[in-house]
Amino acid sequence: ASDPPFGRGGRRVLLLSMAAAGSGAWTAVRPAFLLLGDSITQEGTALAGGWAALLAAHYSRRADVVNRGLAGYNTKWGLKVLDRLWAPHAQTAFATVWFGANDAADPSLNARQHVPLDEYKRNLAAIIDQTKHRCGAVVVLSPPPIHEAMYRSEFIEPRSGKGAPLDRGLETSGKYAAAASEVAEAAGCPFIDVWGKMQAAAPAAGAEQPWGRFFYDGLHLSPDGNRFVYEELLATIAKSFPSLVVTPDPYTAKVDNSGASCTGLRPHMPVHDTITMENQGTIFEG
Repeated sequence: ASDPPFGRGGRRVLLLSMAAAGSGAWTAVRPAFLLLGDSITQEGTALAGGWAALLAAHYSRRADVVNRGLAGYNTKWGLKVLDRLWAPHAQTAFATVWFGANDAADPSLNARQHVPLDEYKRNLAAIIDQTKHRCGAVVVLSPPPIHEAMYRSEFIEPRSGKGAPLDRGLETSGKYAAAASEVAEAAGCPFIDVWGKMQAAAPAAGAEQPWGRFFYDGLHLSPDGNRFVYEELLATIAKSFPSLVVTPDPYTAKVDNSGASCTGLRPHMPVHDTITMENQGTIFEG
C-alpha cells in the first residue's frame, strides 16, 4: 500500500523533512564533472551507451558532466590547450585524466602522434597537477590494451590496405599504462589500470583474446567496453571519494529522484515532491 502523495511512509517522512530544510536540501548551482582525454573520452558521450553518457545519467540533477575529450590528441597537445578545457562552472567536483593511446603510437610509423615515454610521463604529471589545482577528486586511467588482430582488420587495413603495419601494439600500450600508474601514484591520485583490468576480465586462452569484446576496432570502446569503464569508475569513486556516491532510492532503485541521496552533491533546485501548497512561495529562496 502506498501513502499518497509521497509513496511509502518512510519516504514521506524524508520528503517532509527535506521540505522543512528549505535550501539546505538543494543547491542553486551545479558543479562539474570534467573529463579530459582523447577520442576514447570524446566517444564516451558521442556514442549511445558511452561511459561518459552513463556517468551523466548517474549524476543527473547533481552535476554536469563536461566532456573535453579531443579525438587524436596526445599529452603534448592536450597540455598545450589545457587552459581552454576547464569547465566554466564555479566548482569542479570530480575529474578524469585519460591520455596515452595516441602517445603510444609507433615513432617510425606515426611520428605525428607519438610522444616518447619519458615526455609522456612529464606531460601527464603536468596535466594532473593543473587539474588537481581546480579539483580535489581526480582519477587517472591507463591507455587501453590494443587488440592487435581487430585493430589490423577493423582500423589499419580499411585505411592503409592489406598487410599494412600496425602503428600501435599491445606491448607498447602496456608500457604507457605502467607509466601512467607511476605518475598517478606520485600525484596521489586513484588509478584505473584499464590495460590490465580488461585483459583480466576476459583472459586470453591460447591465440584467443576474448577481451576483444571491449572494442569495436581494437582501440575504441564497444558498448561492453564503455559499460566496463563506467562500472570501474563508480567502483573507484566509491572507494576513494565516498561523498560522491549516489545511494539509490530504496523503493525504486532510481538515482535521480527525491529518494536518492548523495552526501557530497545536493540536488539542483528543490525536488518537486518537496514543494507543497504551503511552501511554494518560499522554498525557491536560497
